[in-house]
Amino acid sequence: MAGLTLKGIKKIYPGNDYYSVKDFNMEIADKEFIVLVGPSGCGKSTTLRMIAGLEEISEGELCIDGTRVNDKAPKDRDIAMVFQNYALYPHMTVYENMAFGLKLKKVPKAEIDEKVRKAAKVLEIEDLLKKKPKQMSGGQRQRVALGRAIVRQPKVFLMDEPLSNLDAKLRVQMRAEISKLHKELQTTFVYVTHDQTEAMTMGSRIVIMNKGEIMQADTPQNAYDNPKNLFVAQFIGSPQMNILKAVVCEEAGEVVAKLGALNIKLSEKHQKALKRENQIGKDVYVGIRPAGINMLSKEDNASGTVFEEEIIVAEMMGSETFLHLDTQGNRIVARIDAHHKVTSGDKVRLEMPTDKIYLFHGETEKVIK
Repeated sequence: MAGLTLKGIKKIYPGNDYYSVKDFNMEIADKEFIVLVGPSGCGKSTTLRMIAGLEEISEGELCIDGTRVNDKAPKDRDIAMVFQNYALYPHMTVYENMAFGLKLKKVPKAEIDEKVRKAAKVLEIEDLLKKKPKQMSGGQRQRVALGRAIVRQPKVFLMDEPLSNLDAKLRVQMRAEISKLHKELQTTFVYVTHDQTEAMTMGSRIVIMNKGEIMQADTPQNAYDNPKNLFVAQFIGSPQMNILKAVVCEEAGEVVAKLGALNIKLSEKHQKALKRENQIGKDVYVGIRPAGINMLSKEDNASGTVFEEEIIVAEMMGSETFLHLDTQGNRIVARIDAHHKVTSGDKVRLEMPTDKIYLFHGETEKVIK
């Protein structure tokens, strides 16, 4: 088992004048499940491939289990990688695919057989050992790819978008299987995905990346509850956080965020922070999650910002409904309980509670606390 240390890791490709990965610094503890997540082109797969030795590190130092491995070949790093396209040998059976790496290492035949059958049992693919990849479904092939990695008993498992080729139902099932596998193997996992749902449900820590940089490395819950910047706030959460660009004003001794004709009330804490940071008269991003918006009846009192709008679209999702509205020229989404019987065209009364509001600097896009 092993931890990883990434110090000042950078990647620049020949002919480019920008870094694909910029100054990646992280300590990954032994047995952690780390998920690198972000949009396409953010550098997450490149970072994983540098850990694997499939991409050369331009600058920085990579250590596995305390040993510098920058110049070590992939086969000498004691890692196993599971790819998006499974990378199985089509002419080999499942058994042969899983045993192949061990045969190259000249592991005794009896030991190979024991390891392959043990891994097949863990993954519930014992009945597939004589089949070839073309005879199996995508989910079965992915289990075989995982089995091939397991038999090697590596220090670190690396997974690059392993579920992206599966249908939605199978992805949910395989997410649970991989999480269960991590608990059973007690090995370090580094997992790459563009799917924030995968990241939130699987990782003990998630690393949110954008344009080659780490935007936030945190527990999934803390990244959701306490985003450090506008990018993380919008990336984590589904539907994504509503973001409204407003101007900070002080009226009758109270600091508000002015959005057209709507004055958004702010908590005392936010008001003090805006004054302290000399933000009066400056642009600010107001964020509120769809679940943070309350639906009110005509009789309900409210302490937050109340506004009335016509529903553009009402999406019925079973236990909840997503309301799409337009307020002061901004499209917003509210997530309400399905017992509210509303439909497109209805006018609704809503509230933005002050304690559900996030603020971000208009220039730096960093959170204001």
